[in-house]
Amino acid sequence: MGFPFAYAGNSILLNEGGTKFIDSEFTLGAEPRLGGRTETDYFILDCGGVDKDHPYCQGQTQRVMIEGSASSRSAALFDLDGDGDLDLLTNEMNDRPQVLISDLAEKKKIHFLKIKLVGTKSNRDGLGALVKVTAGGRTQTQQHDGKSGYLSQSSLPLYFGLGDAAKIDRVEVAWPAGKKQILEKEISINTLFTIVEPKD
Repeated sequence: MGFPFAYAGNSILLNEGGTKFIDSEFTLGAEPRLGGRTETDYFILDCGGVDKDHPYCQGQTQRVMIEGSASSRSAALFDLDGDGDLDLLTNEMNDRPQVLISDLAEKKKIHFLKIKLVGTKSNRDGLGALVKVTAGGRTQTQQHDGKSGYLSQSSLPLYFGLGDAAKIDRVEVAWPAGKKQILEKEISINTLFTIVEPKD
């Protein structure tokens, strides 16, 4: 929460096959912060002037920098470097952003599908659509709700991690206008797949 609270590390939870979440901030390098920083400058008190009665100015007559704990206020996920894994950008209170680049794609072969929706009868971005992707015997579901977290907005293409699946069996879209669309042929993995809402 930043000033005046003590530093609390960022938490990253990884979904373990839909069975549990694993604390992974240290494994993934989000903690400890670069250089071990846990504090940042918050504000300056003029202890020889207007702030002389402030509790932090006791025994001080000069300008005093007040430090506070580093604090991530929001985060956005997107594939910043185009390698197929998701990277993380955090917005920091009174500080520069953190850019955390995933190197997962360099360590192992990953399979994913990015889906961009183009509405015709529904809204242009397909906001409100329900998308299901079936691959490797598993079905994943995401609602394209246009939001992703507190004070942040991740990239609009929906991202589906496919695990070891090398083939996509089916993509189903329930559009906000009421049409259901099913696609089962020629969907390549590791691509951005654009789906246009049927007009009739």
